[in-house]
Amino acid sequence: SEGRKTLRILYEEVDESEVEVIHVPSPALEERKTDSYRYPRTGSEGRKTLRILYEEVDESEVEVIHVPSPALEERKTDSGYDWGEPFSPGEDEFKCAIKEEIALTSGEWEVLARHGSKIWVNEETKLVYFQGTKDTPLEHHLYVVSYESAGEVVRLTTPGFSHSCSMSQNFDMFISHYSSVGTPPCVHVYKLSGPDDDPLHKQPRFWASMMEAASCPPDYVPPEIFHFHTRSDVRLYGMIYKPHAVQPGKKHPTVLFVYGGPQVQLVNNSFKGIKYLRLNTLASLGYAVVVIDGRGSCQRGLRFEGALKNQMGQVEIEDQVEGLQFVAEKYGFIDLSRVAIHGWSYGGFLSLMGLIHKPQVFKVAIAGAPVTVWMAYDTGYTERYMDVPENNQLGYEAGSVALHVEKLPNEPNRLLILHGFLDENVHFFHTNFLVSQLIRAGKPYQLQIYPNERHSIRCPESGEHYEVTLLHFLQEHL
Repeated sequence: SEGRKTLRILYEEVDESEVEVIHVPSPALEERKTDSYRYPRTGSEGRKTLRILYEEVDESEVEVIHVPSPALEERKTDSGYDWGEPFSPGEDEFKCAIKEEIALTSGEWEVLARHGSKIWVNEETKLVYFQGTKDTPLEHHLYVVSYESAGEVVRLTTPGFSHSCSMSQNFDMFISHYSSVGTPPCVHVYKLSGPDDDPLHKQPRFWASMMEAASCPPDYVPPEIFHFHTRSDVRLYGMIYKPHAVQPGKKHPTVLFVYGGPQVQLVNNSFKGIKYLRLNTLASLGYAVVVIDGRGSCQRGLRFEGALKNQMGQVEIEDQVEGLQFVAEKYGFIDLSRVAIHGWSYGGFLSLMGLIHKPQVFKVAIAGAPVTVWMAYDTGYTERYMDVPENNQLGYEAGSVALHVEKLPNEPNRLLILHGFLDENVHFFHTNFLVSQLIRAGKPYQLQIYPNERHSIRCPESGEHYEVTLLHFLQEHL
């Protein structure tokens, strides 16, 4: 009506009608109910977005930036794109200006813009606040840079810790949740102070404490971080939980805890006492526990993470084995004849890969919720790193462990597989198919199913059972 203003909302419309519907039953439910959802397997018809205005692809890894919109009519001009809604062309026009791109940072390190990290822009002072790994890939810090005169990048947080920060709306304060391998988390608020005519160099001053560091868990010994160079001269980082009762000249059984896939970093200068308490428990029982972030892990730049492009499962194990050899030489208490490899999800996949390609290195493998055939995993993840199957058939075959079971050892008690039956991420199909191939090839294995668990074990009783199963298998067979 007269005097009222109509606002139109830009939205994304997605067509999922061609996406396969997956039904996951639960044997624990009397009514035989199932969870049903659409799951786009790699190589299949995925959901369709009606229009992409801008797309950018980096050759080192498939990372796409796109701005979705309804079906739009566009007319390219010298200064940008003019576009209007087709239901009223010529009336409601908008302009998406294409401006010059200026690089504010450079180097083989990351500006953190995923996993919940944000970027803050102060248009008044022309400053950009962001979190990154400029000083070291082991620590996250808050930085500030001017977008008017790019060049100097100023760190605002204290080195020796890894920080997770958030800026205030007025850009005069920030809060930091930080810790180190030896210091439990604490939360402090800082106020930026200094001359207003030089906002880039304002210094943080402690303002308030929201949470102080608690005491470490009983008998907790923090891991030691190390680094080494591979034969191809790549600098890699790792950490080791030393056996609590190390005796000179004694060799200890060793557990290589692995993830190894993209978008994850295990080795950094943050507190591990709660999330990885299991690793400390193993160390208290006399095991050495080694963790290595090889090529393909994150926080090292796109080129480093992109080492896995089109060859998942073909480069990671070499890095892990070289790291084991380095640790054995450096510390002297590693028993290389008794090494277990254990991980979950991508780590479960690499645990199987380790036993397939390096059975002389790994005495046992404990694989949790492993991807065993990439054709059965979701398209959004798989095709991003492995391309579509028709363009990378050899890569898909080489990276699918279920297609290489003939290389697994013939000796019993060397392979344990664990999987939640209701896994919504890596479907139980992966373990089902792997076990079928193992039986067909006459290969020995042990299997532990958790009927009511999903991709992550959530029930405390199931978690306790998993811990006991893991320890028992190691004690008996390593």
